[in-house]
Amino acid sequence: MFRTLQCCVLGLLLGASVAAESALRFCHEDQNSYPWVMSDGSGLNKELLDLVQQQLGLQFTYVAVPWKRCLAGLQHGLYDGAFAASFKPERQRMGRYPLDAEGRPDTLRRLHSSRYTLYRRAGSAVSWDGRRFSHLNGRVGSLSGFSIRDLLLAHGLEVDESSRDPLALLQMLEHGRIEAAALQTQRGDFVLQANPQLAQSIEKLPQLLEEKPYYLMLSNALLAHEPDLAERIWAEVQRQRESAVYQERRDAYLAKP
Repeated sequence: MFRTLQCCVLGLLLGASVAAESALRFCHEDQNSYPWVMSDGSGLNKELLDLVQQQLGLQFTYVAVPWKRCLAGLQHGLYDGAFAASFKPERQRMGRYPLDAEGRPDTLRRLHSSRYTLYRRAGSAVSWDGRRFSHLNGRVGSLSGFSIRDLLLAHGLEVDESSRDPLALLQMLEHGRIEAAALQTQRGDFVLQANPQLAQSIEKLPQLLEEKPYYLMLSNALLAHEPDLAERIWAEVQRQRESAVYQERRDAYLAKP
């Protein structure tokens, strides 16, 4: 009788452990971030993570929230992971990045890389030559909580982070509330393609501001209790990102109008 009870308790504990491991809650930004995460539930980051969960036999649930709230929730244990996050040293208190043997962010295990570009009003003299800004006497807009802010501040620019919507940010630029906008290139282009009238008054500078890798950050709690699981997830991100299946899905997604 006692042995039967022990077996039952052990079975319950093992079942709880498997359930805890197999259901993970990830947050992401609640605005369209083409092509990585879209408000309709699509996006290449989700395509990639879906392949990861299938391969590892896990279950990921996704929660769309403002980006700052996503990172705060990760820090306070509301979420097991957050995506997609570029590396900032101060974010390491909020969660964990995949690291290489030297303790640096492991770019091989990134979700994707994104480029940033400067947008200005058509005919404006504002410029960026890859090293310095010129003819820029007003504020530069950046989405709230985004890391490109650091580059802008490093050049002594005044940054406006009052918006978390890329369309609203470009409309601020159109109406003269800011002198330029720093946006992820594919995201900014997506907004302009979807708004032809706005595109007539905005132009993109050819020189890139910056290119960064973006990661799935995992919670401090997950790393403390299931470090092997975290490493398996990050390793599978790399494998699936380079897989033929994901490449086909990526090409098909980018080919859509």
